[in-house]
Amino acid sequence: MKSASLIIISAALFSTPLRAQTCAGPLDLGTLPGGTDARASAVSADGNVVVGTSGSSAFRWTAVGGMQDIGALVGLSTQANGVSADGSVVVGTSGGFAFRWTAAGGMQQFGGPGGSSAHDVTADGSTIVGTKPPLLSSNNTHAFLWTFGGLPQSLGTLGGANSSAEAVSADGSVVVGWAEDAQNARRAFRWTAAGGMQDLGVLQLGGQSAARGMSPDGSVVVGRASVNQEGHAFVWTATGGMQDIGYLGILPPPSAAATDVSEDGSVVVGISGTSAFRWTLATGMQDLGSLLGSVSSADAAGVSHDGSVVVGGSDNFAFRLQSSILGETYCRPSVANSSGCGGIVLASGDPRLATGALELTATLLPPNSFGFFLTSQAQGNVVNAGGSEGTLCLGGNIGRFVGPGQVMNSGASGGLTLTVDLNAVPAATPTGVVAVQAGETWNFQAWHRDVNPAPTSNFTDAVSVTFR
Repeated sequence: MKSASLIIISAALFSTPLRAQTCAGPLDLGTLPGGTDARASAVSADGNVVVGTSGSSAFRWTAVGGMQDIGALVGLSTQANGVSADGSVVVGTSGGFAFRWTAAGGMQQFGGPGGSSAHDVTADGSTIVGTKPPLLSSNNTHAFLWTFGGLPQSLGTLGGANSSAEAVSADGSVVVGWAEDAQNARRAFRWTAAGGMQDLGVLQLGGQSAARGMSPDGSVVVGRASVNQEGHAFVWTATGGMQDIGYLGILPPPSAAATDVSEDGSVVVGISGTSAFRWTLATGMQDLGSLLGSVSSADAAGVSHDGSVVVGGSDNFAFRLQSSILGETYCRPSVANSSGCGGIVLASGDPRLATGALELTATLLPPNSFGFFLTSQAQGNVVNAGGSEGTLCLGGNIGRFVGPGQVMNSGASGGLTLTVDLNAVPAATPTGVVAVQAGETWNFQAWHRDVNPAPTSNFTDAVSVTFR
């Protein structure tokens, strides 16, 4: 992988049974009746609503309702491209016509003649961006912005014939995508009403670029740019400009594109070659293949606002993958507890000790069960440790967070959260606690009580974090 330094900016329904349990990833979202494949294209802010395409139909998925067909315009081939923050509004294209869907109103065409496509929608579902012909007789397409109840507004080009709006900020004030310049080269753009269409540049003189996504506040833009006729993923900010975050692997020709970014700009997802990736400044570009299992290809299309849920397509199935925001998840899947799911542990914060903080969250636990977190600098694999139903994924000296307030009840939500004092980490040493040092890697896991069906205990999966 190649990378560069980056400044982080902190912003009619038919149902089908799921082919996999609605727990932690990898989660196969299934297919619609008669479909043989599916791909997720976008996810709601909290990660709980996923939209995409199965066969020739668009779907909306929730853990409760499963995958639902949202219909089509006059029985035409349909794909869902974007979803509002709460998951209630879906946009896309059906037979070459842009559409907006809600449960109450169904699928509604907008944008005028054919050849139009809706790509993204604002947080409240009121403003949509995409592409449409600038004139009835035109073979070209322009980026457009459309507010519900009004007329589509062309955003123009950068001097060429075509453009496309790919993403819109939460409030609708910022649009990003690509536009052709006077030499018909594609350039990533960022549009505002006050400034118009701004060329975001390229990574290499004579190269091309295209923006694919941005943070909800519009301050961080991600996409693809060419370097020596190779595709590299990029991140753009007003202060740092366009920065190369590289690609996976070393075999030519490298190819990568960033497709979406978390709310604070710290987590970027996309596709590199035939692999889905997640990138952070701390970890660089990580191949999600180890969490997706034995798949030949995958791409990540969307990420939740907190960066913990990634959606996309893998081989022929749509996936929703939940994993730790910080560090690397391992020892997955964990053994299912009485909730029907295997518990997972998520780490978030900053691995830099000078300014860092670490928060651990255990989720998908049985409700109202007691538990606490464990830590060690060594990994392990002890099945049924201490008579538990689960697997202890730590080795060596194991510390237990059992101080005041650290033994917690999972409550109705089935979750535990702990803010870790990195200067006082329990480590099963004579002094009881130690301070984390730069360069050290610590592993974390949660233990919890359970009744499944007799009184027992279990473990979540684990996460490994390297501090600096």
